[in-house]
Amino acid sequence: MTALVKSISLMSMKQKLLAISGTLIIILLAIIGFQQYRLFQTKQYSPEASVQYVSSDVRIEVSYNRPSKKGRIIFGDLVPYGEWWRTGANEPTTITLSRDIIFNESDVLAAGQYSIVTIPHKDHWKLIFNNVIPNWGTKYDPSQNALEIDMQLENLPQVVEQFLIDFVDANEQAELIMAWDNVKVSVPFRVL
Repeated sequence: MTALVKSISLMSMKQKLLAISGTLIIILLAIIGFQQYRLFQTKQYSPEASVQYVSSDVRIEVSYNRPSKKGRIIFGDLVPYGEWWRTGANEPTTITLSRDIIFNESDVLAAGQYSIVTIPHKDHWKLIFNNVIPNWGTKYDPSQNALEIDMQLENLPQVVEQFLIDFVDANEQAELIMAWDNVKVSVPFRVL
């Protein structure tokens, strides 16, 4: 009789463990599903983008997310002056360089991958390449900066609705540009 009771008790214990394990798996899947849904919803409003600059000397790729203006005051309000900004939305903006490049004829950035942070001001922007690529771009450690450079600011006659990063060839040299709202910033570069 005691063997039968122990056997029933063991079966009952196994069933409880299976039920608990199943419940934990369902909860875990629900959490993952919710996070994926939230990420999809967020990226729906600020979609992912990438831009490349390719020449015979270098390949540069920037990956970022493109928030929209949506009637908001961007610089000085949504993106405060004098404070660091992850330069996009959702995740950190990253740049990958196949070779060393030089900005403004004196600032060298070694080949590799960096996160991009900017500090907008009314009359110029500070462009920062950081050695750390955080998960969401909500943390920034200035002690990990690889390079800081100034970007020239230009006020635009028309509004750029969705944040843009691009490369252009102007005056026989390449430039990295960023534009949003009525502001465009740029910095020239060349392969070292």
